[in-house]
Amino acid sequence: MNSTVFGVPVGSAIGRHLSREAGLVFVAAVGALAPLGVLVVLPGLPIPPAIPLARRFAVLANRRVVAMVAFMLLASGGSIMVYTYTATVLGQIAHIHGTGLAAALLAWGVGGIFGSFGSGWLTDRLGAARTLTVAIALLIVTLAALTVCTSMVFVIVVMVLNGAAGWALATPNNHRLTALAPTLPSVVISFNSSGIYLGQALGAALGGILVDHGITARALCLTGVAVALAAAAVHGLIARPAPES
Repeated sequence: MNSTVFGVPVGSAIGRHLSREAGLVFVAAVGALAPLGVLVVLPGLPIPPAIPLARRFAVLANRRVVAMVAFMLLASGGSIMVYTYTATVLGQIAHIHGTGLAAALLAWGVGGIFGSFGSGWLTDRLGAARTLTVAIALLIVTLAALTVCTSMVFVIVVMVLNGAAGWALATPNNHRLTALAPTLPSVVISFNSSGIYLGQALGAALGGILVDHGITARALCLTGVAVALAAAAVHGLIARPAPES
């Protein structure tokens, strides 16, 4: 989370005002310090018993598990497809570059903090399904709103809400996955994480292909909207989860 909230805008500013190489040196330096922090702060933890590979993949026989992971893949893909090319989107639509771009990225990350932590609070009060409905709807609306952002104030507001929406998805989706397989929470959560990262990789790759082929920033945002709408459709088809027997 901190890497997104602070690292992306700081790295963007370094790359803008110094060089791309300096940005990479910054990333390498932070990465070198990270293991030291883990050694100093993280306590020793007991290692849980190994779960056989066959048992891990057996949970995929449940179609609702597959659908929930697919939802996460699509939602992450739609979000990151646009976020990866924020410089292109804001540069073309709002003519925002440099320090303004770094501020917009920071706004997205700050929104992500509220979405990540707030989604747990909402899940406890509204339930996982309703929280996800709110999050995916907000993601769709904010991706569409980016197509008409022409002022810095509007951009900051939309970026905060977009970051909150994107980061609000994982926790409630983990909640309903663990309700389906309460005896294997680490396994279903790992599948959810796989859906997130695969979605991010595919979304960024597809966005890159589209940008290379000359797609406009507005069309890229609308493509993200289409992918997020597909995620919303999958979410709507997922039946109420039942505990594992």
